[in-house]
Amino acid sequence: MVVIKTESEKAVDFSFMPSLKCNLSCAHCMYEAAPENESVLDFNRAKEFVATIDLNRINSFGFYGGEISADYDRYQKIIDLTTPSIPRFTITNGSWSRTQAETEAFVDFAERNCLNVFISQTVFHRPYQNQERMNRIAEEHGYSLKGDDVIIPMGRAGRADWDCGQRCLGYLGPMRLTMRPSGEIMFCNCDGVYPIVGSWTSDFGEAFRNGQRIEDVCPKLIGRIR
Repeated sequence: MVVIKTESEKAVDFSFMPSLKCNLSCAHCMYEAAPENESVLDFNRAKEFVATIDLNRINSFGFYGGEISADYDRYQKIIDLTTPSIPRFTITNGSWSRTQAETEAFVDFAERNCLNVFISQTVFHRPYQNQERMNRIAEEHGYSLKGDDVIIPMGRAGRADWDCGQRCLGYLGPMRLTMRPSGEIMFCNCDGVYPIVGSWTSDFGEAFRNGQRIEDVCPKLIGRIR
């Protein structure tokens, strides 16, 4: 779980998935990212949506997908739509740590864009990481090592028999919203399939309001609140 600390009860961590291109194709990937996945976020539609965001509601902007180090140029365009005065973060599989050149390119990109970096340490990703180099870089630059994640039943890890733990109703922290390449906006304070609360065809306000009343929006919660 990624946590960007905040004191505001109304804050939102809003993330963008610039692309689903990845240099890996993990069996557990909830977004089915892969080297051959060509799903990308439309720049102009994203730009129009960003203009509707109430920045007073934003705790941080996130950028992931996909693997950021596999698609720097596309990520840069979306990052540039946001203001550097609001914290930014990315989630990475850490595979760039395998070579010194890739590591230097990643560190340079993260520093230029003032990114808080969270590195996945799942059993799926560790074989593709140089642990010694990555741990040293993480310590030097203040990167966070995430450890094992709860596997969300979406994408390649999808299954029909998952049950809702109603985690969202007791979640302490910012509302987490993410725009997919399709333009759909997911509500991510969830331990199951992320419900859709908006899209780029509407505006930030609608997605935020739907997130506030998630018990009336999520199919798994409607009529089930205990």
